[in-house]
Amino acid sequence: MTIKIPDSFLALTYTFKSCVNKEIREVGIDIAPMEIQSLHCINRIDSCTAAYISEQLDRDKGQVARLVRDMLKKDLIYKVSNPSDSRSKLIELSEFGQEVLKQLLHIESGIMKVMLDSITENQVDQFNAIALAMTKNLKR
Repeated sequence: MTIKIPDSFLALTYTFKSCVNKEIREVGIDIAPMEIQSLHCINRIDSCTAAYISEQLDRDKGQVARLVRDMLKKDLIYKVSNPSDSRSKLIELSEFGQEVLKQLLHIESGIMKVMLDSITENQVDQFNAIALAMTKNLKR
């Protein structure tokens, strides 16, 4: 059996990321790919911490600490006290971070529309199910 998934998967993910990065540069947003992923993480959960970002992005705590510091400098996020755990801080999107995320979501949506041209809803559902199963397998 010849496995062709890695080449096709890598081509898809690389091309998608390249398209997103190109459009981000064109509109003048100063943001790194890991900051994009972090904005999505922070937006996805109400009580987001650096530990959650570290877990979701599979990055070490030191790398995430530097990421959070950079995002604070860019005014993408701010920290607040965690009422559940006085040892940690919650990370929330600033007003500017919310605006950047809104632009990113618009860019990603446009690219997804082009990517899914001539792809049926059933094919998208199948792809999602397979991708989720593969991700689950890798996380075991």
